[in-house]
Amino acid sequence: MTENSAGSAPLDDLPPFASLTTDEEREKKAEKSSPGTYHVVVNQNSFQHLPEYNDDPEIKRERLSPIRRGSLATSQGSSLSREAGAEAIPVSGDPNIVVLPRFEDVTRRGTFSSNRARSPISPLIKHENIKTEDLEEAVITEVPEAMAESSRVSHEARYLRQFRQVVWRQLVPAELDQRDGMVRSSANILEAAAAVFPPLHHAIMAVAALSLAVQEGKERLDALQHYQQVLPALQSSLRSSDDLSSDGAFLTHFLLLVYEIAAAEPEHTNLWSQHLSTLLRISLLRREVFGGEPFPYVVWWICNIDLDALFSGAGSGEYVGSMLNNDLIPPPSFHLYPLGLDGSSVVYADEVDVLPTILQLDFEVTILAMRLALLAHEFRHDGAFSGADVSRKEQAIRIRQSRIFELQESLRQLWITQAVVMINQKVDELRPRPRQVYEHAATLYRACIIYSHASMWPGQRLETSPDYDTEIAVASNQILQMTRKALAEDRSDCRYLVFPLFMAGFVATDGAQRMSALDLLRAMEKNSIGRNTTATRKALAAVYEKQNERFMNTGQSLDVDWMEVMAERNLMVVNFGL
Repeated sequence: MTENSAGSAPLDDLPPFASLTTDEEREKKAEKSSPGTYHVVVNQNSFQHLPEYNDDPEIKRERLSPIRRGSLATSQGSSLSREAGAEAIPVSGDPNIVVLPRFEDVTRRGTFSSNRARSPISPLIKHENIKTEDLEEAVITEVPEAMAESSRVSHEARYLRQFRQVVWRQLVPAELDQRDGMVRSSANILEAAAAVFPPLHHAIMAVAALSLAVQEGKERLDALQHYQQVLPALQSSLRSSDDLSSDGAFLTHFLLLVYEIAAAEPEHTNLWSQHLSTLLRISLLRREVFGGEPFPYVVWWICNIDLDALFSGAGSGEYVGSMLNNDLIPPPSFHLYPLGLDGSSVVYADEVDVLPTILQLDFEVTILAMRLALLAHEFRHDGAFSGADVSRKEQAIRIRQSRIFELQESLRQLWITQAVVMINQKVDELRPRPRQVYEHAATLYRACIIYSHASMWPGQRLETSPDYDTEIAVASNQILQMTRKALAEDRSDCRYLVFPLFMAGFVATDGAQRMSALDLLRAMEKNSIGRNTTATRKALAAVYEKQNERFMNTGQSLDVDWMEVMAERNLMVVNFGL
């Protein structure tokens, strides 16, 4: 519609625009028309035929023809040819008014060729983008803030799904849940706390975005952006020691620990140990404030994470050491979510016969594993041992072997009790939670046996009696078998299998077993939320190279130390499974 301004203009002897049939005539008429103001009037119905705004699959598949600079008649004809029953819009008054019965956007149609589902923007939302100047005039303006907000919400929904269905299942595999609703998942605890504690929300998004970036092989920009928002948000939220003891602060630092471990790289400064120290401080503070720990299972998870770092040589065992020395490690009846009215873990009817026994077994194996890992840390940092003369070194080795033997015997005794023997005979009949807790205990036990014979200090295997070769080989074979079974059952989220698998591969002497260990690690790394499992596989491959080289030169490879190989290759592993 035009409003011609007064003034001189060439004589217009052409008929109205609606009667013109060629582009040449329209251009001539335009040249003879005075400059004016043009208005486009739209309403919700103007968009109803666009595929983005229609749920009708036929319309979504429709390939619209290019828009034509036609008259009212041609516009209506075009509409009628595609939509039976469409009626012309009556026009009265100015013959230069051209009414388009449907709004066709060339740029939109030119790009709408993907078969992927799109998130439509409702015409109601579009309607809000129309700014009314007066009753008869309107100007379409874009609102990038609204579009950005919609994109942000979409990204966060995707990250939340990733957190629930991938990240959390790896961090806490022994839970009953429903994949969509996560009804009985402890992830609900974090999401509820995040609703009132913004730093935790950003931590959830950061870990999920990191997991998705690793999974898709993309840059970690979104993860880093969310991570960088956590610390300023924490500073503004924590104003006193009471705030530090809050659930939000505790759970936020837990996820920051997970993020830093998953993203750990040897050439970059890493804050995972600082977060672990902060978590220790918070854990002790919460016991003072609350008289106990409201989330004992989280403390148990942190202990297991620190145990992995201690076994890998990356950590010092600050958290587990303090918890052990102060007798603060939660008892086995508090290791699983959810907790009942009495504060202990809920045990369901189909688990009651075996789960308490298995939880106790897992607890005792893990405690002994902590003591073994702390002992290895002590041995590896004993400067006097490496500088001692032959006689003193032999005496020190005998003392070391005696201390190790005590832990080995304690581990062995756990598996010959009548209750455990009976459970071991019907493992395949166990329900999901008891089965996974048992699997964790069984693989960790065998990994500890191998570790205690071969990794307590560099060159230990040379000092280990050949009488233990069979025990080592059997433990290695059993770990490989259990891992194959778990992967065959599509349970790659059981990340606790990675460390035992690495130890099994380290002591394997058969070429087929070595290849099997590498293949299993490669399968596990596909779903890892970070880079540690990939680094674990690369480390094992590097160990094999070193062992082969050593064997070619000396006829034996028992003195190859995998921690030294990892250091030489600049391969840092904090947590084998993340």
